[in-house]
Amino acid sequence: MKAIELHQYGSEDELEYKDIPQPEIIYGELLIRIKATSVNHLEVMVASGKMKENMPIDFPWIPGYDFAGIVERAPDTQDKYLPDDEVYAKCIGGSYVEFISVKQDILARKPATMDFSEAACVPHVGLTAWQALYEHGALQRDQKVLIHSAAGGVGMFAVQFAKYAGAFVYGSAGETDKEFVKSLGADVVIDYKGEDFTQVAKEVDLVIDLVGGNTQVRSFGVLRKGGRLVTTTGKIDDKAKEFDIKATTMVVHPDGSSLEEITELITEGKVRADVARVYPLSAATEAWKTFEDKTEISKSIRHGKIVLEV
Repeated sequence: MKAIELHQYGSEDELEYKDIPQPEIIYGELLIRIKATSVNHLEVMVASGKMKENMPIDFPWIPGYDFAGIVERAPDTQDKYLPDDEVYAKCIGGSYVEFISVKQDILARKPATMDFSEAACVPHVGLTAWQALYEHGALQRDQKVLIHSAAGGVGMFAVQFAKYAGAFVYGSAGETDKEFVKSLGADVVIDYKGEDFTQVAKEVDLVIDLVGGNTQVRSFGVLRKGGRLVTTTGKIDDKAKEFDIKATTMVVHPDGSSLEEITELITEGKVRADVARVYPLSAATEAWKTFEDKTEISKSIRHGKIVLEV
């Protein structure tokens, strides 16, 4: 089968498109024929070596943390999915391939309202947003939430989920993305370059920090006493100790049950994905360059996910 492999830490130029053996199914797993996968910030960072202290990898390494596809083979030990069922999932890695073997508990049925490319945009970033808001952020109706990088892959889902939950949503984004973030349901959109979010968002119950650094530090002051900050950036600044808040670092995990809940919202038209551009798997190098803003095409893309069709 065709796959993308990395044989040493480096940039997108180290990615190789090659033939590798099809995976063997171990007990209880299903074989999925992948139709599409998406480019996420995580695999680009892992490949660069910047995360090797916390997330070391063994080479050759196959990138990819989510997919949409079709059940090719299902074991007799389960009866939830059958061959030809359309599914999608957040996985622990290795989705830049034609076939992948996975446990059924990470899977959910692909939304009938989405094609495979659209569905592939959802699992990794959608579950990150879901777990940040609900598992770590304990978001409740009528609370106020500030979501940084609200036009990004995780941010756009966080805005939609939070609004659906009945929260008042502040979203910080670039000036050119303000209308997009408003269309997702944000009550107030803050231009992170032209406005000071600490002067707009006050007494917030929850901050979703997808940026880190000084943005995180300044966010401590907008939270009410006892409020929460959830970050995906890997570190809580020591200054958090000066505030009466709960600050948490999270790492997303596969979860088919939560993905099924997200599927319901998508099917009901309450949540949508955003595809920026689609590449064939063989063009993964070019796709990563677009993702990292290294091409002329990328300069015309303001938001949305990059997809690889398999």
